[in-house]
Amino acid sequence: MQTLPPPPTPQAVQPIAAPASPYQPAVGFQQSAMSYSFHRWLMLGVVLLLSSVVFVEVIGMFGPPSIVDYNMEQENILDVIADDTEAHTDLTRVITSVGTILQAFGLGLIGYALLRESHDGKNEHTALRVTAVIVGILVLTTIVSQQISLF
Repeated sequence: MQTLPPPPTPQAVQPIAAPASPYQPAVGFQQSAMSYSFHRWLMLGVVLLLSSVVFVEVIGMFGPPSIVDYNMEQENILDVIADDTEAHTDLTRVITSVGTILQAFGLGLIGYALLRESHDGKNEHTALRVTAVIVGILVLTTIVSQQISLF
């Protein structure tokens, strides 16, 4: 009777390195501080939204120029009041525009975070993922539709 040959000795199996793809993140990137995080994107969006609100409200604290603040006996005072009122109107327009830009970026980050989390999430229930997709699409559609005019 012949004896069985000894089993082969286990050798260290070297993993086959996949070629680097330009579409995939670098090895170890998911663990780095710069990688995607739902909470990071969500908080950046919320911070931008809140800062846009505060930014716009600063103008409302002071209000437009008041006649009470001027010496009505001064020469050319009506021209000075008109210039100050125009300057305040211009400042309000600029600050409101910057606030709108910050708001759009904040909502965009929140919408992106919702869409990406619903796509990448593996531990969530399907209904939660579908809800996140719908909310993300609604947020991004709202941003885009604010700039569309049919007239």
